[in-house]
Amino acid sequence: MSDAVTSLTDEVLRALSGPRSLSRAASVLAILVLGYLAVRICLAVLKLVGRRKLGGRALEIAEKAVKYGGAVVVLVNASEAAGIDLGALLGAAGIAGIAIGFAAQTSISNVISGLFLFSEKAFQVGDVIQLDALSGIVESVDMLSVKIRTFDNKLARVPNETMIKSNIVNVTRFPERRLDLSLVLPYGTDLEIVEALLKDAAMSVPAALSEPEPFFLAGELGSRGISVSFGVWFKKDDFAALKNALLPAILRKLEAAGIVPAPERLAVSLAGAEAAAPKAGPRRSSRSGGAARDRP
Repeated sequence: MSDAVTSLTDEVLRALSGPRSLSRAASVLAILVLGYLAVRICLAVLKLVGRRKLGGRALEIAEKAVKYGGAVVVLVNASEAAGIDLGALLGAAGIAGIAIGFAAQTSISNVISGLFLFSEKAFQVGDVIQLDALSGIVESVDMLSVKIRTFDNKLARVPNETMIKSNIVNVTRFPERRLDLSLVLPYGTDLEIVEALLKDAAMSVPAALSEPEPFFLAGELGSRGISVSFGVWFKKDDFAALKNALLPAILRKLEAAGIVPAPERLAVSLAGAEAAAPKAGPRRSSRSGGAARDRP
């Protein structure tokens, strides 16, 4: 690399000391000035168009690409006009670039994945997303990773390559959402009455929307009763307010009508534990039985 820099320095000195140094200097100056103006015009057009079609972070990356790419093109053309041979420097830079590329494969993969994320526009800063077991608010979308602030106020960094390979659910993409509840009702319950009670409870909550109207669906016949699904639409910012008010309203309506939803049942089998317990004297057997009775 040092040999290439020395060769480039010699080329610059030779170009400046030549008989056409004045005309070359004028050509170089014209290329630099016109190139600078061309880059500024391209940036202005990009900002004008990008504000409508690109997100904030994508526009910033595009501006940097135009700025640095334009600078490289202008400098190369100015060097050629000055009679400077950049072959030695470009050859050394190419070898160094290959070495750096092998060492930075993960970073390059994240950068390319970030470009796909920007083009898809599946989410933006401020959206609430779910990524497998992780959910939270998008804090920033960078070239290498996406920063997510979880609901317990922790910062999670997810590489862009992982984002591309995962299923992303944008919870707040649309202005309206639906809260779905599941109930299990005892057999013999009049489902038409339950539907009317649930809709009345939903309409008594200010955060619930009347349009689209609440959703009611009878489910399966199970061992504990009839399962039903009930959905209520709301504005995406009213999730907590709706849920905190809707559940008590539903319970009051059902209780007033004498309908009690079937509770969740937890079945615990101790057959495996008893079979695995060692056969011993009364003292050890009593201790094992006491431990079994203490289990939930």
